[in-house]
Amino acid sequence: MQPEHCPFHRREDTCAATARLLVQAGLLDPAPHAPAACGTAAGDVAPVPSREVTLPLIAEHINTWGRVVIDPTLPHADVASLEERSLRYTLQALWEAAGEATRRRVAFPDGSASGWWRVSDALQEAQSAARRTAADSDGGEADLWWYIALLHLGHARTLWQNRIGRTPPQ
Repeated sequence: MQPEHCPFHRREDTCAATARLLVQAGLLDPAPHAPAACGTAAGDVAPVPSREVTLPLIAEHINTWGRVVIDPTLPHADVASLEERSLRYTLQALWEAAGEATRRRVAFPDGSASGWWRVSDALQEAQSAARRTAADSDGGEADLWWYIALLHLGHARTLWQNRIGRTPPQ
C-alpha cells in the first residue's frame, strides 16, 4: 500500500500522535489545552490546535510573562496582527535574555542559577520548535511545531514560577 493511501500515514494523525508521545515521555509539559493526556488511546487524540489558536497564546505568554519577568525590552507582540517571523525572533531574544540571566546568577549563593538553567533550556526548545516552522514549506507540520513551541514556553513559565519567583501578573 502506498503511504498516501495508508490510513497510518495521514499527516494530522502523525502530528497528534507525535505530540501525545512527547507529553507521555515527559519531554513536554501537558497543558489544559494539550492535544492528549497521558494514557489516552490513539483514537481519542484531539487535533493539534491551528496557528490561529496557538500564535495568540504564544504572544500572550510573551507579553504577560516574558516582557514582565525576563526582558522588558522585548517588543510587545500585537495579538491582532501576528507575524510568525516576528514571533520567532522574539522567542530567540527571550531565550538569549534568559541565558544572560543564567550567566549573571551563576556566582549567586542563593542557588537560583539552576532554576534559570531550566528556564533557559525550555525557552531554547521553544525557539527551536518555532524555528522549525520556517522550514515547513507546505504548512502541514507548522501547526504542530508552533504548538510544541507553546508547550515549551508554558513549561518555561511554570519552571520560573515554581523555582525562581512569584507568579507574574496576569
